[in-house]
Amino acid sequence: MMRKLFLLILILGLLAGCVTPPTGGPGPVLVESAPDDQPTAEPAVSPAAALLPGQGGRLVRAMTSEPAVIDPQGAASSGLSLVMPYLFDTLVTRDADGSLHPLLAESWETSEDGKAITMRLKPGVTFHDGSPLTAEAVKLTFDRYREKGVKSPIYSAVKEIGAVEVLDDLTVRFTFDQPSATFWSTITMPYAGILSPAAMAAVDASGEGHLIGTGPFMLGEWLAGQSLTLTANPAYTWGPDFMENQGAPYLSELVFKVLPEATTQMAALEVGEVDVIFVNQPSHLQKLAANPALRTEEMVLNSLIYLGFNSQKGPFAEPPVRQALSHAVDKQQILDIALGGLGQLAYTPLPPTLLGFDPALKEYELGYNPGKARELLQEAGFEATADGGWQRDDQPLTALLLTSNRAPNEAIATLLQSQLQAIGVPVEIQQLDSKAVQEATNQGAFDLLLWRFEWNDPDGLRIFLGSDAIGSTNRTFYSNPDVDALLAAAAHESQPRRGRHPPEPVGRFRAHAARCPRRAGRSARAARRGAHPCPHRRGAARARADGSALLRLGIRCRHRHEHGLRAGSHEHGCSRPAARSGLYGSRDLRR
Repeated sequence: MMRKLFLLILILGLLAGCVTPPTGGPGPVLVESAPDDQPTAEPAVSPAAALLPGQGGRLVRAMTSEPAVIDPQGAASSGLSLVMPYLFDTLVTRDADGSLHPLLAESWETSEDGKAITMRLKPGVTFHDGSPLTAEAVKLTFDRYREKGVKSPIYSAVKEIGAVEVLDDLTVRFTFDQPSATFWSTITMPYAGILSPAAMAAVDASGEGHLIGTGPFMLGEWLAGQSLTLTANPAYTWGPDFMENQGAPYLSELVFKVLPEATTQMAALEVGEVDVIFVNQPSHLQKLAANPALRTEEMVLNSLIYLGFNSQKGPFAEPPVRQALSHAVDKQQILDIALGGLGQLAYTPLPPTLLGFDPALKEYELGYNPGKARELLQEAGFEATADGGWQRDDQPLTALLLTSNRAPNEAIATLLQSQLQAIGVPVEIQQLDSKAVQEATNQGAFDLLLWRFEWNDPDGLRIFLGSDAIGSTNRTFYSNPDVDALLAAAAHESQPRRGRHPPEPVGRFRAHAARCPRRAGRSARAARRGAHPCPHRRGAARARADGSALLRLGIRCRHRHEHGLRAGSHEHGCSRPAARSGLYGSRDLRR
C-alpha cells in the first residue's frame, strides 16, 4: 500500500505588528490568496520509500495563490515567496543560528572601513539553461535590480549598494558609500537570487517568460490556476555546507497545487490529493490530534500579526485615537479564541527572534485597558453619546476594518469588532482577496488593517514604517522624520549589537501608536509519522513606541524544512533557512 508524507503547517503569524506580507507575506513574506478553484484529480504519488534519501519521488503541496510571474525582482506575493527558494540560489545563506554560510559565493572579505565586500564565487556552478555562473552574471543581476526592482521589498536595500565590480571571472566586489548593516540579510533572501544573463535579456526584451536561477529545482509544467511543477536539478552540487545533502534533491518533482481555500486544502490532505498543506485554521489541529497517523512539532516564525491604523485618514491620523483603540484590544482573548492558543503575545514591532528585540520594551506596551481607551478618546475631544458611541463635531467615530479572506482573519476581525464595539466604536469588516487588499491599502481605502508581516532582519521596520515606503510596503501611511532618521542610521551600523535600543526613540514611537501588535510567531506543522523534520534556522529598529501605526497582535514566525525534498532543503518565506512557522507532524512511514 502506498503511503505519503503529509506536512501540515499552521501559520498563526497573521495578527501582529510590522507590515504586510507576503506574502505571506513571505512577505515580507507577504501572504495571501488567489482565485477560487476546485481541487483537481488526485496526482500520482510515489510510495513512501520514494521519500527517503536517494530514492526520488513526487511531493504535492497546496498553494493558496500562484505567482503572476517567476521574477525575484518583482512585487512580492505568497506564491512567489513559496517557490523562489527552490529555483534561485543566493550568494550567501544562513543556518538555524543566523550564521552566514557560503552558497554561490565560496568566500568573502570585508574592507577595514566596511565600505567594500569582495566575494569569490564557487567554480562549476551552472544556471538551469546550462550557462555558467560568473561575476558578470552577479553584476548584471544587481544592475537589473536597480533598474527594474522598484516593487521588490528589498529594493531600498539594494539601492544602497554603490557599485558592483567584476574583478575576474569568479570575483566580484560590492562597494558602498557608507557601511551597510542590511547587506548580509538582503543577499540571503530569495529576492536576491542570482539570475541567468541570457534569461534576463530574453525576458526584458520580450516582456514575456520567466527568469532562471541555479536552484535545486527547475521550473516544469505550469497549469495556470491549477498547479505548478518543479523538477529536480540533476546538476546541483553546491548546496550549503550545513545541509546533509549538498547535491541534487532526493525528490524528482515538487508540485504546488493551487487551492485557495483552507478548508479545501484540509480536505485534499485528508483524501490524499496533496501531501503538504499550510494550516491557517486552529480548528484543523483538532482533526490532526484525533488522527493517530499524525504528529505535531512547534516551529518559530519571524513574523507578526498586527492591527494597522491608517495614519493619514480622519481621526486615525491622531496618535491619541490610535492609542485609545490599542488599549481596547484584548490580545490574550484573540490568541486564545481565534488562534487556538498557539503563538506568543507581542509588544514590540519586532518579533523576539530578531536581533534588536529588547524585552525591556514591555513597559511601553499599550496593553488592554478599556478605561484608559475611553479616557484617551475624551482627551482627543470625543464626547460619549446616548447610544454608547462617540462623536466629535457631530461626526460619529466609526471604522472600516480591512483584511484578507484568509483564515483565521475572519475570526480575528470578528473579535476586534466586538472589542472595539465594547468601548463604543462600531467597526465594519471588509474581507477581500489579498491582491484587492494590497490595492486598497495602497490607495488608503481603509481605517484599520488586519495584516501580517514577515522579515528576517530588523530593517523590516524601515521597509514597512519608513516614510519613503508609503503607498507600497508602508501600508499604514506612518511618517515620522525622527524615526526615519533613526532607522536609516541603524541600517548603516556596521556592528549592530543584540537587544540595544536607545530609550528616547522608544518613547517617541510609543506616543504615535501606529500599529497594534497582536501575536509573535509561534505555530505548528503536521506530517505523517516517520517523516523527519530537520532543525532550522539585526541593528534593529531603534525606534519603537510612538504608537506607530500598528498594534502588535503577535505571532512569531518559525522555520521549517523537510527531509523529503532533500535533506536540509527548506520551505522558505523570506530567507534561506526559511522564516516560517508551524506544527509539523507525519504519518508513520515505517508501518
